[in-house]
Amino acid sequence: MFAKITDGAIEATGTLKQLFPNTSFPAGVADSDFKTANGLQDIVNAEQKDRKYYWVTQGDVTLVSGVPTQGFTNTAMAIEDVDAKDADGNQLFVQVWDATANGGEGAMVDTSEKLITRGLKYNFKNQIKSQSNSALANTDWMVIRKAEREVAIPDATVTYRAAVITEYGRLKTAITDAADVDALAAVMNAQNWPKSS
Repeated sequence: MFAKITDGAIEATGTLKQLFPNTSFPAGVADSDFKTANGLQDIVNAEQKDRKYYWVTQGDVTLVSGVPTQGFTNTAMAIEDVDAKDADGNQLFVQVWDATANGGEGAMVDTSEKLITRGLKYNFKNQIKSQSNSALANTDWMVIRKAEREVAIPDATVTYRAAVITEYGRLKTAITDAADVDALAAVMNAQNWPKSS
């Protein structure tokens, strides 16, 4: 994408074909002389944060220090669970089907259970729990065999399982203690699951 700059302002943005529909470009590329003569500059992107942790929305193309820059707004996702509310701020509730409602035609009706919008901490705790369970699943049979028939679990397996459980506990605590989205991202980027033996 290009910006056509005229008198220090962005006149138009688009592809070469959009900006110069009646001009042919070999291999779809304009040479530097053509770009200079027509005030074309490549559009660069402003910062886009990790979309696992931020809502990233595209803004306008503006000149930043003379460079056409595609702007983005990075809004941190909620890390804590919150009560779900409608547009007027009223609490939403979990709904269930009631066949007797609406004169016997049936309808969805509110229960007394509040509807919760889950935050990142909840989701990431579930993720690491799943990772931990998956890491332990291949050796669970050894634990069952030990309980049922008192067959010893190999030392390497005992060490590995203890390391998985320790890492899960460390991550769960660190997720709980994360003060903001960037701290939470740092925790999730510093996972140190043990290698299976």
